Amino acid sequence: MNSLTKSLLFALVKTLAFIFMALPITVDLWVARLSARFAYIFMARKRKVVYANLKTVFASTHDPAQLRALTRIVFMNFAQGAVELLCIPKMQRLGFNKFVDTDGKENLEQALGLGKGVVLLAIHAGSWELGSVIAGMTKSSYYEMVNTQPKIPQLDIMLNEYRTMAGARLITAGKDTKDLIKAMRSNEVVSIVLDQGGRDGLEVPFLGKTASMSTGAIRLALKYGCAICPVRIQRVGNAKHVLKIFPAMPLVETGDFDKDVLANVRKSALVFDEMVRNHPADYMWFYKVFKYSSHKRILILDDGRTGHLRQSQAMAGHLKEVLKKREKIVEDSSVTLCWKGEWAKRLFSYYAFFAPYVSILRREDCLKFFLTEQSYKELMSYKADYIVSCGSQASGVNFILSQNHLARSITILSPGYMPQRCFDAVVLPEHDRIQRVERTSIITPRVSPNLINPAYLKDQSEGLMKHYSHLKGNVRTKFGILIGGDTKGVKFSEQYVRQLLGEIKQAALHYKADILITTSRRTPPAIEQIILKELKNFERCSLCIIANQRNVPEAVGGILGLSDLVIVSGESISMVSEALSSGKKTIVFSPRGRYEARGRDKYEKFVLKLNDDGYLMVSSTDDMKAKIAQLLSQKITLKTLDDQNIIRKGLEALV
Repeated sequence: MNSLTKSLLFALVKTLAFIFMALPITVDLWVARLSARFAYIFMARKRKVVYANLKTVFASTHDPAQLRALTRIVFMNFAQGAVELLCIPKMQRLGFNKFVDTDGKENLEQALGLGKGVVLLAIHAGSWELGSVIAGMTKSSYYEMVNTQPKIPQLDIMLNEYRTMAGARLITAGKDTKDLIKAMRSNEVVSIVLDQGGRDGLEVPFLGKTASMSTGAIRLALKYGCAICPVRIQRVGNAKHVLKIFPAMPLVETGDFDKDVLANVRKSALVFDEMVRNHPADYMWFYKVFKYSSHKRILILDDGRTGHLRQSQAMAGHLKEVLKKREKIVEDSSVTLCWKGEWAKRLFSYYAFFAPYVSILRREDCLKFFLTEQSYKELMSYKADYIVSCGSQASGVNFILSQNHLARSITILSPGYMPQRCFDAVVLPEHDRIQRVERTSIITPRVSPNLINPAYLKDQSEGLMKHYSHLKGNVRTKFGILIGGDTKGVKFSEQYVRQLLGEIKQAALHYKADILITTSRRTPPAIEQIILKELKNFERCSLCIIANQRNVPEAVGGILGLSDLVIVSGESISMVSEALSSGKKTIVFSPRGRYEARGRDKYEKFVLKLNDDGYLMVSSTDDMKAKIAQLLSQKITLKTLDDQNIIRKGLEALV
């Protein structure tokens, strides 16, 4: 802000103060409320901050319409408080008692009777600047601790003059420490705010999360024995307030100073927590209340596709690890997106295309039109700091929610019609087209994110052996086979599947290896029948799971964990990615029988690129036995793929 802008802004404030001084206070407040309506409309950034803060606290009890109404009231109350600050000279002339009633004078006198000074502890709620009327309630001197306004020094001087008109003396936060101690030793009264502790504050539970609170009042009380009385000022009429002074708080004093500071700051925050919950519109929500909170929430959007959900869960797991390294407490939640019908799902794709350009389309309650009532309620009841989704359909919901939550958005795979710049991070495995966009972090792992790691494989293997106890103690070589199904542009050939199984059976007999096989939900019935016919009674087949007949959640992870060599169909990018991430020797076959030299679609190009880079081996269905022999005889050694560092570096830059 340059000097000219500062001067103009100060001149504007002085002019407004002059006008407000000339008008009746009721008119002043009417102007304030009218101005608040315009501010709500045009101050989009502040509106988002207020809404997101309220959403953090009241997501489970207030729907979006109620939160927006509450946001408008917050704007109105703040505007009225700001106008009242400019009207303090007029209020002094007319008599503060006409505008502020006091409740709890006896509590202040009782605290002063202890003879060690009193700290009136407040937060930024209501017209807190009118608290200076306390100066007229007691014979002791009254001090206010204030922060300087370095950007506009003239405004700082003006506001401080107003604050002292009722008899208050000012102590500058962080500077006049000696004056503060002297006031306590002289049994005087000092007003200090608890909230907005900033980087130097102490993080304690507040309004369902954690927030930074100032420790100055508590440290003062523990060192010098002064009493701490919570204070609240609340509007009860157009220009009428009640200032309530509560009895002195009993402090926790165990002798361990640091622990006592923490315990008493927590205790103080709890007092104001209840006040804010009971009167949320009075609180000053315009700053990022939870900016320094170590409590982070991750929301996973499930579009109903298992592969997409696993990728989202994997990315959320990486994000958790990155956040925990930064000493954050992380919780996550998953919500399934259930559409009202195929029409709603399709229509939302077009809706999401326009949402980045039309602000009203970004309101989260618009999702009510597309989602089922239950899905919408679950989605609205959670306020996230990070939102993770996979696939173009869920990316639109991700964008709308992140705009309302002021959350970091992470989408996996191409976001469809939406620009990548709409998201904080886009995870694009190498098989997806990469379009680099400014202001967006592009994370490019070699394969799709997945849940596979040593701990996961061990857990899944143990779970699978609980279902099939005959697998326990089996130390023979094992071939794990993962069969996918028809997908866009790829259809399984019955002839080639018969050839494939024949080759695998011969290899299993030659190497005395066991076969563990599972299909997917996409596997065509005809292919399932061929698998059952070829393997059900085959002596070397220890496990044959038909996913459409029996759902075994541990099937894929368990087979990967138990197998020495994995054979997987190449049309499933997620299954190939999981096989490679398991660290097992991997052979990929084409459902069409064989791979073309250059690949005709993204599935073949994906597999061939990994083959060329030495991470897997491709095979035709009639050459599988020879490929198995090459890997088991160590004639060909494959590289181990590890995308963990690529993903984590991208996330570290994001958080």
